Amino acid sequence: MSLKDAHFCQITTNDGVTAGTPLADQFDTAISSDIVSMAKYNKCYFLYYWGTNAGTAGTETLTVVPCDDKDPSNTTTAIPFRYKLCTTPDTNGAWVAASTYATTAIVSGLVIIEVSAADVPLVSGVKYEYVKLLSTELVNGAKLGGIIIVMDEPRIAEDVSDTVTG
Repeated sequence: MSLKDAHFCQITTNDGVTAGTPLADQFDTAISSDIVSMAKYNKCYFLYYWGTNAGTAGTETLTVVPCDDKDPSNTTTAIPFRYKLCTTPDTNGAWVAASTYATTAIVSGLVIIEVSAADVPLVSGVKYEYVKLLSTELVNGAKLGGIIIVMDEPRIAEDVSDTVTG
């Protein structure tokens, strides 16, 4: 990931609907990132970050869900991804292949999730090109957190890239 031609998405949080900019207890129950199109990109990175001073960190299960369009009414089962964990300053874990990831109960952290366009499925002859990150709370904890989306490895480099969200 060079970020030279990357497209960055800082989505405004819609409380209880879409996770984006930091919000207290952001990952309560289940919430998704915005849906992004991978039509012009080979990679999508979800930067899932949090911190808490409430003493209870909580945990979540993270999955990447493909969609046929920007309206998530047609989705299919979770797709594979790679993730990397950063739990202390300047310490990165190795990339790990997964189809789901359960966060650990730590006070602050960052999970980088890498999605490859090659893993977005073909369903009934239709190539799904949209993806979202789904966070489902396992253990309740009031985390201040957010999700930043980075689209990378564009198929055609542009100085100003098109919008990737609906």
